Amino acid sequence: MPGISFTAIDLATANSDRASVCGVGLAKVQDGRLVDKTSWLIKPPPGLGHFDPVNTEVHGIRAEDVASAADWEMSIEGILHFTCEDPLVAYNAAYNAEVLLKASGRLNLDLPAKNFYCALELAQNELHLPRRSLTHTLAALKLPPVAQTEPGANAVACSKIVLAIARMRKMGRFEEIWKEPAVTVGRKPQGRRRKQSSE
Repeated sequence: MPGISFTAIDLATANSDRASVCGVGLAKVQDGRLVDKTSWLIKPPPGLGHFDPVNTEVHGIRAEDVASAADWEMSIEGILHFTCEDPLVAYNAAYNAEVLLKASGRLNLDLPAKNFYCALELAQNELHLPRRSLTHTLAALKLPPVAQTEPGANAVACSKIVLAIARMRKMGRFEEIWKEPAVTVGRKPQGRRRKQSSE
């Protein structure tokens, strides 16, 4: 599938506040092959460091795990460097786009324009599954389950879901998978703190 290239992204949050980002997973696909992956913990923006047990149960990340982690300003630079000009694919695009946008807004960071495409929406449209979870979609496609639903594993699983559906439906180009992004966030210039007005 030489025309299918993207980066899958999964962002974890410490609590119900979408700005409380605490981890990221990234999986880069080039020409239909997974060629690189990375993940790291993130210290949530100031005032958002409370970890809700419900969130920790999902992703396994605790407050002590992020005590010396990179902050969001460093992390968004790392994300943008890894993704370059790739479109972003997330299992739940609206959720992940909102986390990225709200965490950046909390620190007054500008973002470049990034298109998010939704693997969950793709799976629902193509497979008509009764349940929407990542676990059930992987099972329906006979893909290996994720042992722990942490960001790194989730991003890789998301990339595999997209590629499996593309193969199944004989889609050879990214544009055949999605006609348009689920959501677009950000604007240029790239990933730098907005200058405060002197007025």
